[in-house]
Amino acid sequence: MSKGKDIALSMNTDISSDWTIIQISDTHLMDQADHTFAGMNPEQSFHIVMEHLTHHYSTPDAIIHTGDLAQVPVQETYSRYLQYMQTLNIPHYQIPGNHDDRAVFPFHLQQDQAHLLSFGQWRIVLLNSAVVDQVDGWISEAQLTQLDQILTAHPEQHVIIACHHHPFAMQSLWIDQHKLKNSTHLMHVIAKHQNVKVVLYGHVHQDSSNEWHGVQFLSTPSTSIQFKPQSDTFALDESFPGYRVLNLKENGEFSTEVVRVKINQPKINIEISGY
Repeated sequence: MSKGKDIALSMNTDISSDWTIIQISDTHLMDQADHTFAGMNPEQSFHIVMEHLTHHYSTPDAIIHTGDLAQVPVQETYSRYLQYMQTLNIPHYQIPGNHDDRAVFPFHLQQDQAHLLSFGQWRIVLLNSAVVDQVDGWISEAQLTQLDQILTAHPEQHVIIACHHHPFAMQSLWIDQHKLKNSTHLMHVIAKHQNVKVVLYGHVHQDSSNEWHGVQFLSTPSTSIQFKPQSDTFALDESFPGYRVLNLKENGEFSTEVVRVKINQPKINIEISGY
């Protein structure tokens, strides 16, 4: 297999006919584990979600975190996250969101470098859509070029793309102002190829599904607070946190579901006007 010298690659060499990939997103962890955010302790809800995940999926092939790992983006927050994730003995990868600080974020990719994961006949491409000091997203031209190279180099393989920002409008005016601003550029690259199956993203703190040219565009709930769907102004929802499971077959078939996890925490503050 050939690859561009500027494309990072993580290869899983196990031979398997089934792969289980878990997407988590928007943990919004604080600098101190006991601190709360909007009336919720994001550390506690994150751990409850992960305990549910590992109980029901004890040996997933990877966990992909699609950004906004931190609400307070300092070294202590990221170190505590990594220490916890390492206890699970599950391969895990994280890409930054708009709340993250790329100076201390635990990257698996450089700022303008796509990261490629391999699972049998599947490839997962991690892209950074976070822009310094901006809420909305943008995927750099360098990464889009790398994505095009990857899709060209692996036409017979099945590809999942993951980034933080949502390419499709959520019909929520306030969050749609902060979507992936060059989504048309991403779509142009995808449309040139036939091997992209799924695009995963976070940012919107809710489950959503859109199909475009046979490609599934999927978001997942936050492990912390949830956003109220189809709201013109910022509003929180009382839905439970969750994660997304993808079951991949070697022949390119896949299934996916969102799992919600019941938590017993104080009532969230749905009256806040932003975060």
